[in-house]
Amino acid sequence: MTTKLVHTVMTGLLSLSLAGSVLAADLPEAATGRASAGLIKIATTGNPEGLQGELGGRVEPSSVVAETVGQATLDGLLDTAQEEHLAPKALVAPSGDIYAMVAPTITKDNFILVTQDGTARRMDVGASEGTNRPFQIAVINSAELPATVTGTASPGLIKIATTGNPEGLYSELGGKIEDSGIIGQTVGQATLDRLLDTANAEHLAPNALVAPTGEIYAMVAPTITKDNFVLVTTDGQARRMDVGATEGTHRPFQVAEIVGDGGTPWYVEFWYWLRG
Repeated sequence: MTTKLVHTVMTGLLSLSLAGSVLAADLPEAATGRASAGLIKIATTGNPEGLQGELGGRVEPSSVVAETVGQATLDGLLDTAQEEHLAPKALVAPSGDIYAMVAPTITKDNFILVTQDGTARRMDVGASEGTNRPFQIAVINSAELPATVTGTASPGLIKIATTGNPEGLYSELGGKIEDSGIIGQTVGQATLDRLLDTANAEHLAPNALVAPTGEIYAMVAPTITKDNFVLVTTDGQARRMDVGATEGTHRPFQVAEIVGDGGTPWYVEFWYWLRG
C-alpha cells in the first residue's frame, strides 16, 4: 500500500553477559554502579519508600510515567501482551528522575527510569542475577520519536486508523473528539494535502481525537488505504502513519511515500519477509 519508513524500537532484553558492555557514560548517573538498597526495593517489590529515604522527592501514582513520556512510549518498554504494567507507586526524585517497578513480579527486578531529559529506559537492577548492578535493557528517546507512535498500537489507535471512530482512543487517552478540520486549521491545509492523495479524493474521516497532551489523530479516508492516519504531534508536526493492521504487526510507522494504486512495493514486502 505504501513505501514505509519503519519507526520501531528494539525492546528485546539484553542478556546479562552484555551488561558489562553498557558503559557508565551511556547510563544516567542515577543508575550507574551498584544499586542501593532503596533502588533494589522499588525494583523488586514496587515499594518506593526506601528510595525516597535515600534520595528524597515525592511518592506519586505510577501514572506519572505515562503522563511524562506518553502511554505508547511506556508500552514500548513493556510486554503488554503478557499484561506487564507498572506497580502502583513511583518515586519522583528531586532531580526530576522517575522510578517505577515493572510488574507482574515475573520480571523480578526490572524498573522504568525516566531521566530529566525525558528519556525513558527499562532497567534491570541485577537482583535476580546477584550483581545488584543496574543495566539498560531497552531505551526510547522521546526526543527522536513521537511518543505516541512507538511500540505496538493500542486497540483504540487501531480502531481510529481503520474505521475512523475515535471513541476507543478517547477512552484510552481522554481528551476531546472534534471535527477533523482541526488538523488543517492546526498545520495548514497545504501541509495536510501533501500527506493525502488528493488526486484520488483522499481526505480525513469526519472526526478526530485531540488528546490531553495536544496530539491529534484522524483516519485517512476512503478506506481503500485500510489503516493510515494523520498524527499531529505536540510540536505541530504532521505525519501520515501506518498502524500496521493490514501487515499484522500493529506497530505504527511513518509513511514515506503514497503509492497511488494501493499496492505495496516489492522491496517493502521483502523487508517484511526478512524480518519475519
